Amino acid sequence: MSTPLSLLMIVAALGAGSPPAGESTPLGKYAQNSGAAALLDSDAACAAMRNLVARGIMPARASTPGTPNDATADAMASERNAALQALAALRSPIELTAALKVLAGEGSRPDFIACDMDVRRALFAALAKEPTVGEPALVRFALAGSGNVRQRALDALPDKLSPKAQAELAGFLESQREFEINQAASIASAHSAAALIPSLIDAQYEPPRAKRGDEAWIAQGTSIHYVQNAIPVVGGSSTSFQPVIGTIFEGSLLRIMESMVEIYRTEVHESLAMIVEQETGKPAPPFGYDQARWMAWYRTEYPKLAAAHRADVEQAATAATTRTTRSTKDS
Repeated sequence: MSTPLSLLMIVAALGAGSPPAGESTPLGKYAQNSGAAALLDSDAACAAMRNLVARGIMPARASTPGTPNDATADAMASERNAALQALAALRSPIELTAALKVLAGEGSRPDFIACDMDVRRALFAALAKEPTVGEPALVRFALAGSGNVRQRALDALPDKLSPKAQAELAGFLESQREFEINQAASIASAHSAAALIPSLIDAQYEPPRAKRGDEAWIAQGTSIHYVQNAIPVVGGSSTSFQPVIGTIFEGSLLRIMESMVEIYRTEVHESLAMIVEQETGKPAPPFGYDQARWMAWYRTEYPKLAAAHRADVEQAATAATTRTTRSTKDS
């Protein structure tokens, strides 16, 4: 019986979308099933990643008796290098998601991203090459990670951020933490994230917010102790007194009960000005922190200035290529 053409096309399409069997993917050799196609499932990818950790990332097993000999140490080092190479070669969003979940610490396992420099370097190299899961994760590490993790993530970020990474930055620009807002603005300016200009315009200034109730107090002065009372204590044939100590405060007290907070974020403003100059080739307009004027300029003037600057850059690049070609021919 002949097979319908439509069925053959479906089978061919499924075969083209699935990785070949064996070890064709970085996690293939660590998969519990022999077929690498199983790694298309997130649970299977997590299981393979746990196997990678157990075989190549974890330190020598405590059950190993005595000190490992040279051959054992070489085998362990080779296994670790293979695991790190596989980790750095990850490209699939499913595999990267599994790596982030497993390496961050599960159950009693340590957080290898925070405590293992080699794992951190290999993982971040893989994240930097994947725009949908990897780059947004790097942005989160660069903004919310600990000291070493944050710096390594900053170093690993690509020069041009993907749209999803820029969307992640835009979310941090709306954070309630000033450090995260300023750091997100700094990353945006360092990586030419022109799409974040509207978010930077909104983040550079926060209008006054009324706060009710006690906000803070400052007391400055000295405390003087004195005996304010005495309680008689009567015994069988004696009498005594128990003193009651009182305290007098002498000085000044500043109490803030209601306040109005208005925030001008200079770091965000400077990052906004840097991006505008990068994209237009001209200094940022002197609008200060006026959001309305900034947004009106961004809607009307910015597109024309940015297009003109791109045309000038392309023209200069074409002229440079032409001069280089002529020089090569002359020589």
